[in-house]
Amino acid sequence: MGHFEEIYIAGLTFLFLINLVEMKSFPQHTPQQKWEHQEMLFAELTDPKYYNIRLRPYATKNTPITVYTSMFVHGMTSIDELRTEYSMQLLFRQTWEDERLKFIPDAAVQKIVGSNWHAQNIWTPSIHAVNDKEMGSLASAKTEGTVYLHINPSGQVLLSKRVKLRPFCKMQFYRYPMDEQQCTLEIESSTLPLADMELDWAEDRPLDLNGNFLLTGFALTNYSLEQNVVSYRQTGNFSRITARFNLQREFGHFVLDIYIPSILFVVTSWLSFWVEIPAAPARVTLGMTTLLTLVTSEKAIREKLPKVSYVHALDIWNVVCTGFVFASLVEYAIVNYIYNKDKRRRKKSTGLKRVESTATFCSVESEAASTFRMFAKKGELEPGMPNKKAASFASLSDIQSLQQPEQSSCVWPFNENKMTPQDIANSIDRKCRYIFPGGFLLFNVIYWLVLWL
Repeated sequence: MGHFEEIYIAGLTFLFLINLVEMKSFPQHTPQQKWEHQEMLFAELTDPKYYNIRLRPYATKNTPITVYTSMFVHGMTSIDELRTEYSMQLLFRQTWEDERLKFIPDAAVQKIVGSNWHAQNIWTPSIHAVNDKEMGSLASAKTEGTVYLHINPSGQVLLSKRVKLRPFCKMQFYRYPMDEQQCTLEIESSTLPLADMELDWAEDRPLDLNGNFLLTGFALTNYSLEQNVVSYRQTGNFSRITARFNLQREFGHFVLDIYIPSILFVVTSWLSFWVEIPAAPARVTLGMTTLLTLVTSEKAIREKLPKVSYVHALDIWNVVCTGFVFASLVEYAIVNYIYNKDKRRRKKSTGLKRVESTATFCSVESEAASTFRMFAKKGELEPGMPNKKAASFASLSDIQSLQQPEQSSCVWPFNENKMTPQDIANSIDRKCRYIFPGGFLLFNVIYWLVLWL
């Protein structure tokens, strides 16, 4: 029994030495050898005698091929409201199975890894972004250095490409600049109908975002993925997949660039209520300068937006702010008209000096007549008055006859309870100091509540 164990151990030792010699005599494949072996294998699989690049996989079985799609989004930049478009940089990946590319792995080749040249020598799905303004094919492999190809022994193909798209985005500006836009990326089969090829999202992580996701002026709040079928009258049904991105506009810079300056312009126009009414140049200059500056800034903002047929939130804000500034100018025109009402009346009257002299005489005469009437009722005159003069006023009818012309020709114009035009104008100015800020504050409360709700 011991002799048998010695022979067994000796045999194992001999086999170990043989393997060791083989490993030294035949070293492992170098990277160059692996690459050469891979290229030879790929050339055999794609030999035109056996592989038709124009024929889709499973075409002989009359079953549609399913192409699974996934995307890695690096960023969405240059969101242009005027052109209603946005730019997107992404890594577009497609996976499908091609039974003609199956192979048996060995020590040299476990998978086939290639780039543009390899992708141009196999069948690839022809798809495009429907809403891309440049209408470039997503599956095109003509650009050097952007395509990565991976073929598994089972015939599963992974095609990855770095692309930049400029999709059209249908935007609504009703709540601008606090609006939320929904932009889409619609991917559709270009040549093969639904009966031949079906597009679908990959089950594992169909959409990934870069950790340093770049989005200018907006924040990505949510996204959704859809699969549907579109029908064309002449060509039939085609498979389509859609990615919807919900974008919330960043509001901070609008507060600094639009709302705060316009509020300051409106408040500046109210300073005219504290300027004296006769100072027409100061008040008119202040109001007109504020109005022109506000209108100019609003025009510059409006030029950045497309011409739409409806009114958006910023239009309402601009119209109200302009209305308050214009109302301050109208208010001054009214108070200035009231303030100078007497002045215009005096200029229109003729014989101004004679009217003033007559009024003075009538007032003195009326006062003297009142004194005589008082003494006449008592039946006495001042002591020491000559009898001749006293006799002339002894009759009450004589005094009344003296008073009658005065009452018919002279009227006392002053009334202590009646406000002068100057008082009315100044009163309007004082009330507007509270009415205008109160009205603007009420508008702000309603405006921001409607936008936030």
